[in-house]
Amino acid sequence: MIDENECSNLAAMAGVKQFDRDEVLDRAMAAFWTRGYEATSIDDLVQATGIGRGSLYGTFGDKRQLFLAALDRYWNTVGMEMFAELSDPDARHAIERMFDALIRRASNPKFPRGCLFTNTSLECPTGGDEIARKIAENMGQQETAIYEVLRKAQADGTLSQTQDARALARFFLGVAWGINAVNKSVADPGVFRDIVRVAMTAWNTPAAAQRKGSRLTAHGRPNDSHRFDRRKVPAGGRGSHSSK
Repeated sequence: MIDENECSNLAAMAGVKQFDRDEVLDRAMAAFWTRGYEATSIDDLVQATGIGRGSLYGTFGDKRQLFLAALDRYWNTVGMEMFAELSDPDARHAIERMFDALIRRASNPKFPRGCLFTNTSLECPTGGDEIARKIAENMGQQETAIYEVLRKAQADGTLSQTQDARALARFFLGVAWGINAVNKSVADPGVFRDIVRVAMTAWNTPAAAQRKGSRLTAHGRPNDSHRFDRRKVPAGGRGSHSSK
Protein backbone atom coordinates (compact mmCIF):
# COMPACT_ATOMS: atom_id res chain seq x y z
CA MET A 1 0.00 0.00 0.00
CA ILE A 2 1.08 3.58 -0.62
CA ASP A 3 1.17 5.77 2.48
CA GLU A 4 0.26 9.48 2.70
CA ASN A 5 3.84 10.69 2.27
CA GLU A 6 4.27 8.62 -0.87
CA CYS A 7 1.02 10.07 -2.26
CA SER A 8 2.33 13.59 -1.68
CA ASN A 9 5.61 12.73 -3.37
CA LEU A 10 3.82 11.21 -6.36
CA ALA A 11 1.61 14.30 -6.66
CA ALA A 12 4.67 16.55 -6.62
CA MET A 13 6.39 14.40 -9.24
CA ALA A 14 3.28 14.57 -11.42
CA GLY A 15 3.37 18.36 -11.27
CA VAL A 16 0.22 18.74 -9.15
CA LYS A 17 0.51 21.97 -7.21
CA GLN A 18 -0.59 21.82 -3.60
CA PHE A 19 -2.32 24.89 -2.14
CA ASP A 20 -4.59 25.96 0.68
CA ARG A 21 -8.09 26.61 -0.68
CA ASP A 22 -9.01 29.20 1.96
CA GLU A 23 -5.77 31.09 1.41
CA VAL A 24 -6.42 31.18 -2.33
CA LEU A 25 -9.97 32.41 -1.68
CA ASP A 26 -8.65 35.14 0.63
CA ARG A 27 -6.32 36.36 -2.10
CA ALA A 28 -9.03 36.22 -4.76
CA MET A 29 -11.41 38.02 -2.40
CA ALA A 30 -8.88 40.82 -1.89
CA ALA A 31 -8.41 41.16 -5.65
CA PHE A 32 -12.16 41.40 -6.29
CA TRP A 33 -12.62 43.74 -3.33
CA THR A 34 -9.89 46.08 -4.58
CA ARG A 35 -10.61 46.09 -8.30
CA GLY A 36 -14.25 45.07 -8.54
CA TYR A 37 -15.74 42.04 -10.26
CA GLU A 38 -15.76 43.33 -13.83
CA ALA A 39 -12.29 44.89 -13.68
CA THR A 40 -10.62 41.78 -12.25
CA SER A 41 -9.28 39.57 -15.03
CA ILE A 42 -8.27 35.93 -14.90
CA ASP A 43 -4.66 37.09 -15.23
CA ASP A 44 -5.17 39.30 -12.16
CA LEU A 45 -6.53 36.32 -10.25
CA VAL A 46 -3.68 34.04 -11.35
CA GLN A 47 -1.19 36.65 -10.15
CA ALA A 48 -3.06 37.33 -6.91
CA THR A 49 -3.60 33.70 -5.94
CA GLY A 50 -0.25 32.37 -7.13
CA ILE A 51 -1.79 29.31 -8.78
CA GLY A 52 -2.07 28.52 -12.48
CA ARG A 53 -5.12 28.83 -14.68
CA GLY A 54 -5.60 25.07 -14.77
CA SER A 55 -5.66 24.77 -10.99
CA LEU A 56 -7.90 27.84 -10.71
CA TYR A 57 -10.46 26.49 -13.18
CA GLY A 58 -10.16 22.94 -11.88
CA THR A 59 -10.84 24.00 -8.29
CA PHE A 60 -13.33 26.84 -8.62
CA GLY A 61 -14.73 26.63 -12.14
CA ASP A 62 -15.02 29.92 -14.02
CA LYS A 63 -14.51 33.48 -12.82
CA ARG A 64 -18.15 33.85 -11.75
CA GLN A 65 -18.02 30.73 -9.59
CA LEU A 66 -14.77 31.89 -8.00
CA PHE A 67 -16.37 35.25 -7.26
CA LEU A 68 -19.41 33.60 -5.65
CA ALA A 69 -17.05 31.55 -3.49
CA ALA A 70 -15.18 34.76 -2.61
CA LEU A 71 -18.46 36.40 -1.55
CA ASP A 72 -19.16 33.48 0.78
CA ARG A 73 -15.64 33.71 2.15
CA TYR A 74 -16.08 37.45 2.74
CA TRP A 75 -19.31 36.97 4.66
CA ASN A 76 -17.91 34.12 6.77
CA THR A 77 -14.82 36.14 7.75
CA VAL A 78 -15.09 39.92 7.40
CA GLY A 79 -18.88 40.09 7.60
CA MET A 80 -19.30 37.73 10.54
CA GLU A 81 -16.68 39.62 12.52
CA MET A 82 -18.98 42.64 12.44
CA PHE A 83 -22.27 40.84 13.01
CA ALA A 84 -20.82 38.73 15.84
CA GLU A 85 -21.05 41.94 17.89
CA LEU A 86 -24.83 41.57 17.85
CA SER A 87 -24.48 38.82 20.48
CA ASP A 88 -24.00 41.46 23.19
CA PRO A 89 -26.79 40.88 25.75
CA ASP A 90 -27.50 44.62 25.86
CA ALA A 91 -29.46 45.18 22.64
CA ARG A 92 -28.59 48.84 22.16
CA HIS A 93 -24.92 48.14 22.86
CA ALA A 94 -25.11 45.28 20.36
CA ILE A 95 -26.17 47.66 17.57
CA GLU A 96 -23.55 50.21 18.62
CA ARG A 97 -20.85 47.53 18.71
CA MET A 98 -21.87 46.37 15.24
CA PHE A 99 -21.32 49.90 13.96
CA ASP A 100 -18.04 50.18 15.92
CA ALA A 101 -16.74 47.03 14.21
CA LEU A 102 -17.75 48.46 10.84
CA ILE A 103 -15.93 51.73 11.59
CA ARG A 104 -12.78 49.90 12.70
CA ARG A 105 -12.68 47.95 9.46
CA ALA A 106 -13.56 50.96 7.26
CA SER A 107 -10.77 53.07 8.81
CA ASN A 108 -8.16 50.28 8.78
CA PRO A 109 -5.73 50.80 5.86
CA LYS A 110 -4.95 47.09 5.61
CA PHE A 111 -8.43 46.48 4.16
CA PRO A 112 -9.58 47.60 0.70
CA ARG A 113 -12.12 50.43 0.69
CA GLY A 114 -15.83 49.78 1.03
CA CYS A 115 -17.41 46.35 1.35
CA LEU A 116 -17.27 43.55 -1.21
CA PHE A 117 -21.06 43.18 -1.20
CA THR A 118 -21.79 46.92 -1.27
CA ASN A 119 -19.13 47.59 -3.90
CA THR A 120 -20.51 44.82 -6.11
CA SER A 121 -24.10 46.04 -5.81
CA LEU A 122 -22.98 49.55 -6.84
CA GLU A 123 -20.46 48.63 -9.52
CA CYS A 124 -22.28 45.66 -11.08
CA PRO A 125 -26.02 46.19 -10.69
CA THR A 126 -26.50 43.86 -13.66
CA GLY A 127 -23.87 41.33 -12.59
CA GLY A 128 -26.19 38.39 -13.26
CA ASP A 129 -28.90 36.48 -11.45
CA GLU A 130 -26.55 34.40 -9.31
CA ILE A 131 -24.58 37.38 -8.05
CA ALA A 132 -27.69 39.52 -7.52
CA ARG A 133 -29.37 36.66 -5.64
CA LYS A 134 -26.32 36.17 -3.44
CA ILE A 135 -26.28 39.88 -2.53
CA ALA A 136 -30.03 39.90 -1.85
CA GLU A 137 -29.73 36.82 0.38
CA ASN A 138 -26.89 38.43 2.29
CA MET A 139 -28.88 41.62 2.83
CA GLY A 140 -31.78 39.54 4.10
CA GLN A 141 -29.53 37.76 6.59
CA GLN A 142 -28.15 41.05 7.86
CA GLU A 143 -31.60 42.58 8.19
CA THR A 144 -32.90 39.55 10.10
CA ALA A 145 -29.93 39.60 12.49
CA ILE A 146 -30.54 43.27 13.32
CA TYR A 147 -34.32 42.77 13.54
CA GLU A 148 -33.95 39.97 16.10
CA VAL A 149 -31.84 42.26 18.30
CA LEU A 150 -34.47 44.99 18.09
CA ARG A 151 -37.29 42.59 18.95
CA LYS A 152 -35.28 41.48 21.97
CA ALA A 153 -34.94 45.14 22.95
CA GLN A 154 -38.70 45.56 22.75
CA ALA A 155 -39.18 42.43 24.85
CA ASP A 156 -36.86 43.65 27.60
CA GLY A 157 -38.27 47.17 27.55
CA THR A 158 -35.29 49.10 26.17
CA LEU A 159 -36.96 49.87 22.82
CA SER A 160 -40.45 51.27 22.52
CA GLN A 161 -43.12 48.72 21.59
CA THR A 162 -44.68 51.32 19.30
CA GLN A 163 -41.57 51.48 17.12
CA ASP A 164 -41.58 49.49 13.89
CA ALA A 165 -38.72 47.05 14.52
CA ARG A 166 -38.61 45.85 10.92
CA ALA A 167 -38.39 49.39 9.54
CA LEU A 168 -35.72 50.30 12.11
CA ALA A 169 -33.70 47.19 11.18
CA ARG A 170 -33.81 48.21 7.52
CA PHE A 171 -32.79 51.74 8.47
CA PHE A 172 -29.76 50.57 10.45
CA LEU A 173 -28.80 48.24 7.62
CA GLY A 174 -29.08 51.16 5.20
CA VAL A 175 -26.82 53.22 7.46
CA ALA A 176 -24.22 50.43 7.47
CA TRP A 177 -24.32 50.10 3.68
CA GLY A 178 -24.18 53.88 3.38
CA ILE A 179 -21.00 53.97 5.46
CA ASN A 180 -19.52 51.32 3.17
CA ALA A 181 -20.37 53.46 0.15
CA VAL A 182 -18.88 56.60 1.73
CA ASN A 183 -15.80 54.57 2.63
CA LYS A 184 -14.98 54.24 -1.08
CA SER A 185 -13.66 57.80 -0.89
CA VAL A 186 -13.42 58.57 2.85
CA ALA A 187 -11.62 56.68 5.62
CA ASP A 188 -11.99 59.19 8.47
CA PRO A 189 -13.54 57.37 11.47
CA GLY A 190 -14.84 60.71 12.78
CA VAL A 191 -17.12 61.01 9.75
CA PHE A 192 -18.51 57.52 10.33
CA ARG A 193 -19.03 58.13 14.04
CA ASP A 194 -21.04 61.26 13.26
CA ILE A 195 -23.26 59.23 10.92
CA VAL A 196 -23.80 56.54 13.56
CA ARG A 197 -24.40 59.07 16.36
CA VAL A 198 -27.24 60.68 14.41
CA ALA A 199 -28.59 57.30 13.27
CA MET A 200 -28.86 56.05 16.85
CA THR A 201 -31.23 58.91 17.71
CA ALA A 202 -33.84 56.87 15.82
CA TRP A 203 -33.83 54.44 18.77
CA ASN A 204 -36.89 55.31 20.86
CA THR A 205 -36.95 54.17 24.47
CA PRO A 206 -40.38 53.65 26.08
CA ALA A 207 -39.85 56.82 28.15
CA ALA A 208 -39.00 58.85 25.05
CA ALA A 209 -42.05 57.52 23.24
CA GLN A 210 -44.21 58.44 26.24
CA ARG A 211 -42.80 61.98 26.26
CA LYS A 212 -43.56 62.32 22.56
CA GLY A 213 -47.09 61.11 23.17
CA SER A 214 -47.53 63.61 25.98
CA ARG A 215 -46.33 66.46 23.79
CA LEU A 216 -48.74 65.40 21.05
CA THR A 217 -51.62 65.34 23.52
CA ALA A 218 -50.68 68.75 24.90
CA HIS A 219 -49.71 70.50 21.69
CA GLY A 220 -50.61 68.32 18.75
CA ARG A 221 -54.36 68.98 18.60
CA PRO A 222 -55.71 72.17 17.09
CA ASN A 223 -57.41 74.58 19.46
CA ASP A 224 -61.19 74.07 19.35
CA SER A 225 -61.74 77.83 19.13
CA HIS A 226 -59.96 77.86 15.77
CA ARG A 227 -61.93 75.01 14.24
CA PHE A 228 -64.15 75.77 11.30
CA ASP A 229 -67.79 75.58 12.34
CA ARG A 230 -70.05 74.82 9.40
CA ARG A 231 -73.05 76.05 11.38
CA LYS A 232 -71.69 79.61 11.17
CA VAL A 233 -71.59 79.61 7.37
CA PRO A 234 -74.15 82.02 5.98
CA ALA A 235 -77.14 80.45 4.24
CA GLY A 236 -75.83 81.71 0.89
CA GLY A 237 -72.77 79.46 1.17
CA ARG A 238 -69.07 80.16 1.70
CA GLY A 239 -67.92 83.50 0.55
CA SER A 240 -71.34 84.31 -0.96
CA HIS A 241 -72.24 87.94 -1.53
CA SER A 242 -75.73 89.39 -1.41
CA SER A 243 -76.82 90.77 -4.77
CA LYS A 244 -78.18 94.21 -4.96
